[in-house]
Amino acid sequence: MNRFIPLFWVFLLTVANSYAQEPFVCRGDYYLTLRPGSYNELQRVLIDPVTERVTFQQVPGFGPGHQLNAMGYRVTDNFIYVIDQEVTSLLRIDGTGQVTRLRVLSELPRMNYYAGACTPDGNYLVISGSPYEVGFSSSNLNLVFIDLREPDYPTTIVPLNNNSFLFFDMAFDPFTGECYSYDGNNARLIKIDIQNGTTTAVGPPGQIAASLGTLFFDAFGNLYGYGRPQGGTSQNTLFSIDKGTGRLQIRTNGDPADRSDGCSCPFTIKLTKDVSVREAAPCQEVVYTFTIANASAITRENILFEDVMPEGFEIVEIIRNPFSGTVREGTLPNELYIDDMVIPLGVDSLQVKVRLGRDLGGVYENQARIENLPQSLGGFTVSDDPTTIPLEDPTKIRIIPLTVDLQSQNVLVCEGDTLVLSGSQETATHTWQDGSVGFTYEVTEPGVYSVEARTACDVVYDSITVEFAPPLSVELGEGAALTLGDSFNVDPWIMGTAPYEYRWSYDEESGIASCDDCPDNSLMPYFDMGYRLEVTDAAGCVASDEIFFTVDRNIYIWIPNAFSPNGDGINDVFYVRGLEQYEITEFQIFSKWGQRLFQNGSLFYVENEHQGWNGFANSELMTPGVYVYRVTLRLADGSRRHYAGDVTLIR
Repeated sequence: MNRFIPLFWVFLLTVANSYAQEPFVCRGDYYLTLRPGSYNELQRVLIDPVTERVTFQQVPGFGPGHQLNAMGYRVTDNFIYVIDQEVTSLLRIDGTGQVTRLRVLSELPRMNYYAGACTPDGNYLVISGSPYEVGFSSSNLNLVFIDLREPDYPTTIVPLNNNSFLFFDMAFDPFTGECYSYDGNNARLIKIDIQNGTTTAVGPPGQIAASLGTLFFDAFGNLYGYGRPQGGTSQNTLFSIDKGTGRLQIRTNGDPADRSDGCSCPFTIKLTKDVSVREAAPCQEVVYTFTIANASAITRENILFEDVMPEGFEIVEIIRNPFSGTVREGTLPNELYIDDMVIPLGVDSLQVKVRLGRDLGGVYENQARIENLPQSLGGFTVSDDPTTIPLEDPTKIRIIPLTVDLQSQNVLVCEGDTLVLSGSQETATHTWQDGSVGFTYEVTEPGVYSVEARTACDVVYDSITVEFAPPLSVELGEGAALTLGDSFNVDPWIMGTAPYEYRWSYDEESGIASCDDCPDNSLMPYFDMGYRLEVTDAAGCVASDEIFFTVDRNIYIWIPNAFSPNGDGINDVFYVRGLEQYEITEFQIFSKWGQRLFQNGSLFYVENEHQGWNGFANSELMTPGVYVYRVTLRLADGSRRHYAGDVTLIR
């Protein structure tokens, strides 16, 4: 356990404002300093509920003139602490955007302090510096602890033991206190032991983010980053990060945020609402799961939980409630109020079974609420749908009439194969003609098959007659002996039940094909190899065939050893002859002393007299004698062959 965590429980109980500034409210918000021009702006990060893209909303009252980086949210006073890079000074920002300059940290070495975060106990702002501008050889060299408890804000420097990492932000896990960062040099997650300056890689390098300018945790202990994807030119992508494996996943894109740093306050209480199925039938029973995260330092008591579901929803029972409390009596069937809940530290879930009404249909949505939170945590919080990207959005469920449709499914079964029939709604009870129960049924023989689908208030039936599918066969014909660079056109013969799906398979390093999912194809093997075509017909039956080729990789060219540029029209030009259209990427002529006399660097082919050497150099015809040539061919598979030799110029 990090040594800062135990102190955190003490300091969070005494949130005070002795600075004549108005604190932020810790609701799990994420803040970012953005530098669109010469100076930074302080932004609140949002996700547009319509476009699901990241957008920025400037904090009102924040003035210009600051070059900010290395920022952290301090939970003990709900202020943001940040470094002004221009003079390495410590600033404090309040909830109205007001900036207070606390002290110039003149004792610190002049570095670029990109990364920063406040420790979970609120005692320190920890920043990290690099002596270099961002580039290939950049790395972080130290951790600097700025003591926020003392009026003179003293600093302590801890060297990092590994100077091969470059990171632009840090974030502390709200539950474990562990510090995470993202190494841009190796594109992987790292963990930092801030007490002794040691760093540990988490997972493999080469992750999908080239760099992450900002890192932050939410109240559930989930880690996110905003940065630049591999191959991208801007920090405009939101990633979720697995703390255990180091794997990254793209969540969404948004506004660019280059030259930025971020922080969040995960030390709060948040709520998500999920449902066991997103499509259901009338009278069906579903289970809602309400997950509550308490990262606010202490157990919270006297909490009110409420969820007023749409009319026609009936709350059947509370399956699980680890938060105790008293269910309020005298409420409507669709209302759930739990008074005096106790929410301990950590993450846990409340589960409720709900029956959907007989006459319901369409999309229904709502949100649950938690009330009686302290004002420093916002007073209340509403539920979020954990399956969507927007935050604090309602949870939706679609109710559709019970149906079952076998007739629209495949009526053909392949010889020796299995056809799978299925119902329309997994949560209904399906009984098949032989009395077996299940959502799906496996068919291997022709015959009549039927199913009954039943819910608490409805029952429907359907049947289907299954037949054997006509045999499917495919033939590609005979292969051929080819010369490297030749292509071979294939027109397969297919017999079966259309329409068909096609899939060609081959060694992509040993040959190419003009199309991977069509029947007719132009194949160009580079080596002796085979191509396989797999065909799937309308019944789902599969057949395949393979065609083989041998490839002659010998090069058939002739480079003359003499030519006579005397204008008689016979052998006036020195050029490369050949039986195939080999590409020439380099053609040079040198004197016997190594002076280059002629060069043709453009791409051309053998048997091109106009691209050869006519015996002239610098507009002067060379004297008879021996000259040296160099020729490079590029073959169809991308490989190159180099040739060098002598050619005699005669008159």
